[in-house]
Amino acid sequence: METYQEFLNRINSFEKSFDLGRENFMPHPSMMKKVSPENKFLPFYGDTVVFRLSEQEQAFFQSYTDQLYAEAPECFSQRIHANTFHMTLHDLSNAPDLSDICQDMAQNAQKLRALIRQEKPAFSNIHMKYNAVFDMKHIALVIGLYPADAEEYAKLMQLYNLLNQVIKLSYPLTPHITLGYYSRQGFSADAGRKLAEIVQNLNQNSIDILLSPNRLYYQHFTSMAEYQNIFCLEDIT
Repeated sequence: METYQEFLNRINSFEKSFDLGRENFMPHPSMMKKVSPENKFLPFYGDTVVFRLSEQEQAFFQSYTDQLYAEAPECFSQRIHANTFHMTLHDLSNAPDLSDICQDMAQNAQKLRALIRQEKPAFSNIHMKYNAVFDMKHIALVIGLYPADAEEYAKLMQLYNLLNQVIKLSYPLTPHITLGYYSRQGFSADAGRKLAEIVQNLNQNSIDILLSPNRLYYQHFTSMAEYQNIFCLEDIT
């Protein structure tokens, strides 16, 4: 596992600069599974464990999306509603066809419930800091977060490592909140420069985020805009 300083070094290596290049921008090909040519969300199924945001935090970041979609609408696909804003703690299963992962999702939920009952994790608030708005793999514009100190990092990773026993991921945790998915059609270099200016202005702001165990949910999703709470991890006994 990364130390707290190694974690900070890694995320700062790509979150602290925003550069989409000087050419016309095209999103990552994986976008084709999630967004239609008309920039509407396609059916895309799966399960995940997330921290939902408080109403105050949702409103704060909605002001970001209000500005982004007002000033650079050509850069984005269908808008995400603020009440679905979340920080993903751990990805589980996903696929364009529900039948491909239906059994996996049932097993994930069963394993997760059993692990919580067995391990009895010490759920507590986790204090996070705002790092920067950045480009997530040419798929989406997101806000990077980081634990306030080494103790908060340890609490976050304890939960993450517990979930890694359900499905072990091949990539490290990069805490973030998705603001918007890019346009499937891409956009011009001029639009990219305008977006970079907006991001630079947004990054003058700051907010502390409280990850509360009463907002830690195992969820199912049917698209990148539709999430359903299945159970709160803290409620498992």
